[in-house]
Amino acid sequence: MALSRITYQKVSLKYGIFVGIAHVLFFLIMRLLNLQNRVELSFLSAIFLIIGITVAISQFKKAKGGDINYFQGLAIGATTGVVSSTILALFMVIYLTTLDTAYLASLQSSALFPVSLSVLSFFVLTIIYGTIPGFLIAFVAMQWFKREEHAIQERI
Repeated sequence: MALSRITYQKVSLKYGIFVGIAHVLFFLIMRLLNLQNRVELSFLSAIFLIIGITVAISQFKKAKGGDINYFQGLAIGATTGVVSSTILALFMVIYLTTLDTAYLASLQSSALFPVSLSVLSFFVLTIIYGTIPGFLIAFVAMQWFKREEHAIQERI
C-alpha cells in the first residue's frame, strides 16, 4: 500500500472495529457466565482498548516508515476509542431494548450509574467512557512511540 493512502483515520477505524467486536464478545461471555451484573468486571475490557491502540499506533508508524506526528498518535487513540465504544454502545442499545430490558434496572441500582439512567444516556456514557480513555492511552503510548530509539528498534 502506498504511503499516501495510509491515514490515521483508516488505521483507527480498522482497529476500532476490532476492539469494538472484542468489547461485545467480552460482554457476551460475561453474560454467558452470568457475570453481567458485576459492572466492575466490564472495566477489564480496557485491556482490549490498550492493545488495540498500541497496535494501531505501531502499525501506522511502521506503515509511514517510522515517522509519526505526536498528534496523529493522539488522534489514533481517540478515534479508536470512539469507534470501539460506539460499536459497544449500539450493541448495548439493542441488548437493553430487546434482549434484556431488566438489565438497565440493575445498572441503575449500581453505585456506578445514576438512578435516572436511560438507554440514551447509557449510549452517550458508553461512548464517553471509551473516548476519554482512548485519548489517555494514546497519550501514554506516544511517550514510547515518539522516541528515536523506538524507530531504530523497529528497523532492526
